[in-house]
Parts: sequence; structure tokens; C-alpha cells
Amino acid sequence: RKANLLDQVVQVTTMQSEAGLAGALHGALSGGSLATTFTSSQGLLLMIPNLYKIAGELLPCVIHCATRSLSTYGLSIFGDHSDVMAVRQTGWALLCASAVQEVMDLGVIAHTATLESSIPFCHFFDGFRISHEMNTIEMVDYDTMRKMTDVNLIHAFRARSLNP
Repeated sequence: RKANLLDQVVQVTTMQSEAGLAGALHGALSGGSLATTFTSSQGLLLMIPNLYKIAGELLPCVIHCATRSLSTYGLSIFGDHSDVMAVRQTGWALLCASAVQEVMDLGVIAHTATLESSIPFCHFFDGFRISHEMNTIEMVDYDTMRKMTDVNLIHAFRARSLNP
């Protein structure tokens, strides 16, 4: 098991649906955990009720979303941003990556920005082209991430959590 930036082993939990996941995400954030998730199209729409709660409570969080066209009569593989546009009104900041390298770079930036601003971020990218693209990227190493992350912001977030 590999440790994260805070020298902790990451706990990965698989949920049955995005609706349940959004509730678990909200609960984890409320308890002071740094939590994130990955989703796409219809899954993001199932999270909308909890997105309002997370934003309203100023909980730092990032959802990484591979955007796809919303299904109407059948499943669609076409890419558009109709799923992300449906969450504009929830209070989440939207950050769009348009290339594979940007997905890596902006993913790290989204996590830093949410801690600095206490505004949750939806980091999205094209779910058809970019999520299937084979390309070489330059990984952001842990040393660079440590320089970007203010540990005091993490401590402040945990200090105001609902952890009895």
C-alpha cells in the first residue's frame, strides 16, 4: 500500500450507486476527511441534491467527471457537457481540462484550490475523447504537490469538522 501526501494510506470505498455515494461523500467531508470521487454523466446528476449541501457547508471537495451526453432514449457515447451544465447552480466551481496533461495538472490544482477557498470543485473533461486517449503525460510528483499544499488549511478544515 502506498501512502499519500500526508503519509496516510488512502481508503477506497466502492458504493452501489452515485446517489448513495454522494451521501457518503457528504458524511466523510462533514467528519473532516479529505474525500473525492470520480463519475460521469447520469452519475453526476444523481449527486445533485447532496452537491447543494456540500457547497452550502463550504466543504472542500473535488469531483472528477468524465463528461458525456445525457441519455434520452438509449445510452449515448457522444461527448458534450450537458451533465456538468446541470450542476452549475449548485455552488460548485467548474474547472475544465481539454487535454490529457491538463487532466493531471488541473486535478492537482482543483484539490489545492478547494482547500484554499472552501469551495467545492467539479473538475471535468471530455468523457469520450480524453478519457480514452492514449498519451504520455508528465506526472506531478509528490514533492511538487507538497509544495502546493498548505497543511495548515487541512488542519483548519479538520478543526471545524463535525467530529465529536
